[in-house]
Amino acid sequence: MRSLFYGCKLLLLLIFSGWVQADETWKLEFGGGLAAYDTPWVDMPIQYITLPYINAEYGRWRLGVKHGIFQYRLSGDNWPVSLSAGLNYRDETYDSVFSFNDKLSDDPVFTGYQSPDGEVTAQLNAKWQHLSLSVSQDVSDHSSGTVADLSYMHPLYQGDRGVQFLMGGGARWLSEKYSDYLYGVYGDNIAPQYGRVTYQAEAATNYQLTMQLIYPFNRQWSLSAQASYEWLDQTIQDSPLVDKSGVGKVMVFFTYRKM
Repeated sequence: MRSLFYGCKLLLLLIFSGWVQADETWKLEFGGGLAAYDTPWVDMPIQYITLPYINAEYGRWRLGVKHGIFQYRLSGDNWPVSLSAGLNYRDETYDSVFSFNDKLSDDPVFTGYQSPDGEVTAQLNAKWQHLSLSVSQDVSDHSSGTVADLSYMHPLYQGDRGVQFLMGGGARWLSEKYSDYLYGVYGDNIAPQYGRVTYQAEAATNYQLTMQLIYPFNRQWSLSAQASYEWLDQTIQDSPLVDKSGVGKVMVFFTYRKM
């Protein structure tokens, strides 16, 4: 499943790279980076990911790491609020396709556990100055759940060469269906002998703190680093699959912008 997913991503990147070379109206940003992040699962090792970074824009169409499978800009050039809609792939499950470590948890609670699948989601995004809102809804008939992310990032420092240091935070709301899809225990996954007792998670609200550094070396090359921490709602912490009250993430990317 993972090799097929990333194979399709690589094929799309090659196709879009060819389009960029053939048409100067495309805007392209590409590079690579590293992400290290914690997960809420019991005794789960820290996950490390090295992956390519690419974003492409053509007119109102956008795709890539920042934009998901694709986005279409709904707002006009002079609108004070930026609006876009599109499709994305969401997978925060125990055995996620975004977990590159071969080693999962050794805790007995996951003995015989069948992890749910990732989902294709419809997504609506809105941004006004430093305030952003994103709402995603499962359209692949897995959880039928909804997630809403509200964040505010304020630039604490802006240098003459484009250097920026931003800090902010926000809230992440998970509908009951999605929260229970990830952290609930029911059906064939019930195994009291391993501590996997029946559990139904409720709707959850997690709070986040984020810091970001953007450092341009010149007009084309730049470094972007981000660190964030997310406090988990009590209904998530109470799941027999979870042993943490919060999770952290660090990402560093070097990117090249085609002028």
